[in-house]
Amino acid sequence: MTSAADVNTVDAALASSVDDAVTNAMQQSRSTEAVVGVWGNDGSEYLRGYGDSGVDGATRIRGAQATQPVMCALMLDLVDQGTIDLDGKVSDDLTRQSGIEDVTYRQLCEMRSGIADYKGAFTDIFANNPTRPWAEQELLAQGLSRSPESWPGLDFHQSDSNTVVLARALKVKTGLELPDLLQDHVYSNANMGSSYFPNLNSTTVTGDTLQGLTFASSGGKAVCDAEPVEVSEVSPSMLAGAGATITTATDLKNFYDSYLGGTFGGESSGVVTETFPTKNPERDENGEPTEEIAAEGRLWSFGVEKVGPLYGRSGAITGTLTAAYTDPESGFSVVVSLNNSSAGAGFAKALAFQLASLAQAQGVAPELGWSADEQTEALAEAAVCQ
Repeated sequence: MTSAADVNTVDAALASSVDDAVTNAMQQSRSTEAVVGVWGNDGSEYLRGYGDSGVDGATRIRGAQATQPVMCALMLDLVDQGTIDLDGKVSDDLTRQSGIEDVTYRQLCEMRSGIADYKGAFTDIFANNPTRPWAEQELLAQGLSRSPESWPGLDFHQSDSNTVVLARALKVKTGLELPDLLQDHVYSNANMGSSYFPNLNSTTVTGDTLQGLTFASSGGKAVCDAEPVEVSEVSPSMLAGAGATITTATDLKNFYDSYLGGTFGGESSGVVTETFPTKNPERDENGEPTEEIAAEGRLWSFGVEKVGPLYGRSGAITGTLTAAYTDPESGFSVVVSLNNSSAGAGFAKALAFQLASLAQAQGVAPELGWSADEQTEALAEAAVCQ
């Protein structure tokens, strides 16, 4: 059934191949619902919901880490207004937080703060008790207990703890709440009319959303001897500032267009597309690199990764996987969201890259550096409980 919120202006062959790929990915991830958008570099669009419960292109989704860069956009807007110094110390604003003494605001989005990720210790709890509330301090305490990572200020270590710290610091610095800050500085400026940052104590989504699913988890792995469990309520506090935003596929596409297009930060907006390798070099006792790392493969910039020509993020929160990637040069974008989180963020990324390669085959995406077959293999490797 086609909804008025679904859009199809692409070649019939591309629409068919996208449908086949999404159907296959839903089976491999044990998902029953999905929302997918593909925007060609020729202005064509394929936006569709999949499933039997009225899911369509306008269905709201839990964006998880795919929406994490909204916090970096907020910071850049505050930098442009003179409220935040990009290279200022976060501890000057979070005066009671230990373990962040030399961390700068810039390092939080560049993932160079040395603050370790908090999530590993909580994987089973997130899946098995998804409505449990989490205090920011509880999340940060776990990350900081494992910190610092190697060479703070220099080495790259991807960690959601960075963005939890950033969100808290921006709230303290401005004296305003995150829902209002993001609405006024990010969502309204990026044409994200259906997006909002939830009350972290609320476990439901306003409006129609995907019916979340997850397998129980033990030792950080899916328990496959039972069917996936429905998770209609999920505490956004498990990600907090690192990915609690509620959004839609179109809003995500609009955000990345704006973020990569220089909407945020004024003279500082160029940091968004200034990339560096995610592989860290060996260093001498003074921190100087003893080897040169080639700028190839997976790169990082300011809150987003870059693979080939595509900038974006993939993420997971209990019940939902989401990925969003954009090529700012050609205008090509792809967004995917699935309603079973157990396969992990990498699964959503592989699906997004597979759809991008299908679009490339039809001449509406840039040269990528990978094939649809390679991403098909990646999806098969990440599939759960088959």
